[in-house]
Amino acid sequence: MISIDEIANKEGFNVLEKTKSVDDKTIKDGKVPKVIDAAYAEKDGMVYLIKANGTKERIGTKEYWEKIMRFKVKENYVAKINTEIEHRRDLGNCGLCKQHKNTTALLNVVATNRCDLRCWYCFFYEEKAGFVYEPSLKEIEKGIKLAREMNGYTPPIQITGGEPILREDLRDIIKLAKDLGSPHVQLNTNSVSLGIEYYENPKKAIKMVSDWKDAGVNTVYTSFDGLKPDPNSNPKTHYETPFALQAYKEGGIKSIVLVPTVSQINLKETPDIVRFAMHNVDRGIKGVNFQPISLVGFIKKGEREKLRVVQSDIVEQIKKKFNFGMEAWYPVPCVAALADLIGREPHVHFYNNEKCGIATYVYVDRKKKKLIPITEFVDVDRFLKDIESIHDSMIRKVLFGLELIPSAIRYLSFRRALAKKLIDYIIQDELPNGKKLSDILDRIMEEGSYSSLREFHYNFLFLGMMHFQDYYNYDVNRVQRCSIHYAAGNRIIPFCTYNVFPSIYRDKYLKSHALKGKKAEKLMKESLEAKERVEKFREKRKEIVNSLIYKEVYAI
Repeated sequence: MISIDEIANKEGFNVLEKTKSVDDKTIKDGKVPKVIDAAYAEKDGMVYLIKANGTKERIGTKEYWEKIMRFKVKENYVAKINTEIEHRRDLGNCGLCKQHKNTTALLNVVATNRCDLRCWYCFFYEEKAGFVYEPSLKEIEKGIKLAREMNGYTPPIQITGGEPILREDLRDIIKLAKDLGSPHVQLNTNSVSLGIEYYENPKKAIKMVSDWKDAGVNTVYTSFDGLKPDPNSNPKTHYETPFALQAYKEGGIKSIVLVPTVSQINLKETPDIVRFAMHNVDRGIKGVNFQPISLVGFIKKGEREKLRVVQSDIVEQIKKKFNFGMEAWYPVPCVAALADLIGREPHVHFYNNEKCGIATYVYVDRKKKKLIPITEFVDVDRFLKDIESIHDSMIRKVLFGLELIPSAIRYLSFRRALAKKLIDYIIQDELPNGKKLSDILDRIMEEGSYSSLREFHYNFLFLGMMHFQDYYNYDVNRVQRCSIHYAAGNRIIPFCTYNVFPSIYRDKYLKSHALKGKKAEKLMKESLEAKERVEKFREKRKEIVNSLIYKEVYAI
């Protein structure tokens, strides 16, 4: 292999940042990938990840790169991991250790690998895998307790799969997470079985949702890839989504995030997905978290280019419809200093790599059916940079043996002082509905609770996206700062290593803990029956599209 600098000079790239990646040309199932030199480099207004093996992969526009670099995570932002494990020596043995620089912001608990769908981009469901994975409550408890021990707190938890709704004891899993101290429990679901249940038996569906809420679910993350029920949009959940949303509403869950998997196939529908969220705010939709497709597996370059979507692609699509672009979006670590200042240790940190994801908030003007970015109400850049300066100044005082925060403004007093200071950054205080943004933000800053965010989320919609990795754009340095982790036996594993190298991590672990015998056969049969139920339900589509709920939900 030749050096990165030689490759850049030969092909006319401007090197922006050097890192390490994996040699995707030599990856084989079950084999530990070779780590090679890589760099982010710009050419003709586009940033790529170029590797020492000669490959390159599109990352985003130069405008995107310049924005995230303004909030690049600082090297001295390092969280403490409570472990005696000094260093996981290679990518074949990845998990939280003393070299990891971030704590868990979201712990993924895989409840099952069974599913009632067969999505073309998924290789996770039990029929494809050839086995059933369904951990016991004791196994789930063990994973959550390990995360609590390593972080010093029980993190927010996402119950995921497969399709967790297929588990009969889902309510018990939710309650377990709450009882173990998780401050926020999310349910990650396609909502298909729930939607069918509501259509056929509303009372039963509402009772299911009510039970989940009573057990402790705070937010539902639900699949939604587009508005049209055709192969180029959203055949995945189109017919079931309206009835699932109705079930959530009547069952009392008021926080729902749409999670679209985005490829070049449905990229142009992303603005319509946002419009759908705006239209259904009163049904509990509080945000859209786009997930550009992770191309795990051996995919030729030409085929990758037909599917690959990067974060700036989505921003550009949304800008065409709503007239705000990259200036309104911010990378995850932009709030790292703020979280440290208003949080009590130990707490969730946001020491992520700046390339992991971007987000914004937008005011939903329901009368005019338009979105107004938070940057039109608040000087976000100045506020975040000033908070960072305060944070770093306090860190310097600690390093020199001085008190972190003067006693007069400890914790709650400090939060109140910060809330009062925030008004200096407000550009436009009065929202179009007559409410004052300063009043809403005061409560959030002073209380810092999930309940204090409710009024804000009633007025503002969250828009975000995560840049999940694959063989071709893998960045080892990013993984060190990952904050979304999986509970996997005696290890807590970063999201991207867990999913990008399934034969080494995800599938290997799940298969080694697969169910056997009659129980596995029974669950496999139930999963196939759930899939057949979906197919039979969609045979009623002419009837479904004429229902009042369907028409109301899709009347955007």
